[in-house]
Amino acid sequence: MAPKKGGFMSFFKDIYNDEFKWSLVKSASLFIVGVRVAKECVGLELMPAIPH
Repeated sequence: MAPKKGGFMSFFKDIYNDEFKWSLVKSASLFIVGVRVAKECVGLELMPAIPH
């Protein structure tokens, strides 16, 4: 069996240089960040009720 070339950094460079893989990683990452931010904002009142 041949040894791995580059290893860990090579894996991330491969993802970064492949447009489809990079787009997929960015989308999934931003979705996860958005879900976590939304969970932190539970109960936050962005627009308070306007009294009539």
